[in-house]
Amino acid sequence: MLLRLVELTKSLGTQHVLDGVSLEVPPKARLCVVGRSGAGKSVLLRLILGLIKPDSGEIWYGETNLVPLGERELAPLRREMGMVFQNGALFDFMNVEDNVAFVLRERRRPESEIRQAVSRILERLFLQGHEKKMPAELSGGMRKRVALARAIISRPKLILYDEPTAGLDPIGSTEITDLIRCLNEEFGATTIVVTHDMRSVEQIAQQVAFLHAGRIYKVCSPEEFLSSEEPVVKAFVHGLVEEPALGTC
Repeated sequence: MLLRLVELTKSLGTQHVLDGVSLEVPPKARLCVVGRSGAGKSVLLRLILGLIKPDSGEIWYGETNLVPLGERELAPLRREMGMVFQNGALFDFMNVEDNVAFVLRERRRPESEIRQAVSRILERLFLQGHEKKMPAELSGGMRKRVALARAIISRPKLILYDEPTAGLDPIGSTEITDLIRCLNEEFGATTIVVTHDMRSVEQIAQQVAFLHAGRIYKVCSPEEFLSSEEPVVKAFVHGLVEEPALGTC
């Protein structure tokens, strides 16, 4: 397994967010983690990256448990991971070219190598001709593609996506999900996508992990998940509410 989560727990203040999450992710997989807002999906990504520590449990990346490691020990392992944040998290004072090159410059790669790598990845993500634009000049979909280019330029083994289609129109969402799937196949990076967008699940996932009540309630194929008759799963997929919704007349 590339990634193995064992009985993770995490509280934020008085809120128990994760209550024994266990999950295995094999190399080159495309996994969608789904669940209601506030279920702990983004917290799970932050734990995997080592940005926060669990209250208990283990996070195995290959043969290494990440939980006891300090920043210095985590640094080389983080270089094998890429992250695409929900809002893109681009540096607004850098143009497209410099945003994408940031990771390679931080690792002190030769500038000629950086320019070639940036040119290749921008062409692959249909961003050629936009190299000198600032983030404020880009559409939402283009900002997502720039963030994606920055995440994959160093060819990570693991790429994490936090709500990659949030705020996009249906066409933009389809473009991004197609890219995520294709880049997984091209580069062989294990892909974990946090989303509540069922269209993204259909287009991306090989497996779906449903996070509910602080635990992984179900892991299955997207077809099984979307057609499930289990009440909890069906309610989530179809947006059903068991209690009167806010604003119900």
